[in-house]
Amino acid sequence: MSPSLIQFKNFIAPYGLTATNFNELIEFCEIIHFKKGEIVMKDGEIQNGVYFIAKGIIRYFILSNNGEVKTYGFRMENMLITGYGQHNYNNEYRAEVTIECLEKSELIKIPFTAIKYLEENSKWANKVGRYLAEAHIIELVKFIKELDTKTILERYADLDNYYPNIFQRVPQHIIASYLRTSAEHLSRLKKASIKS
Repeated sequence: MSPSLIQFKNFIAPYGLTATNFNELIEFCEIIHFKKGEIVMKDGEIQNGVYFIAKGIIRYFILSNNGEVKTYGFRMENMLITGYGQHNYNNEYRAEVTIECLEKSELIKIPFTAIKYLEENSKWANKVGRYLAEAHIIELVKFIKELDTKTILERYADLDNYYPNIFQRVPQHIIASYLRTSAEHLSRLKKASIKS
């Protein structure tokens, strides 16, 4: 078994997936390599699975009505990613965000067919589905709350707690986009903070 699949197995072990179920699951899965800057999924595209990050860091973003890029979150090693798409009556899941690799990345694609298979044959898939939904809701609530309760510099300082080494891995203009400011303004705030 590859190191990435072992990493994935260790990640999902706490959810109670049996060795048999895991072996069934990885029969459906695919390890995919992405280049820096490559798009995993675009806003509006039909999703056909979720991904586990074995290596790399990604960001969720949208384009606003005036064409401005708005970063909504990051994911890194040992996290799952999805485009947040909702199930609709046409049995489609359309991504609500674009997912971009910010560095060379290795992802394990878990197709919805695998999840559906496990939903019918184990309780694990429902457990992970609830985990994903809860994680995304918590992340969104935290993002909105911190926009209204913390300064840009406080939110900047918190990022390294949530995503270790993010400042070495992600360009400042993308971090500024997440913080809802410009790279220039963020730089000025940081310099003023050092002086005081």
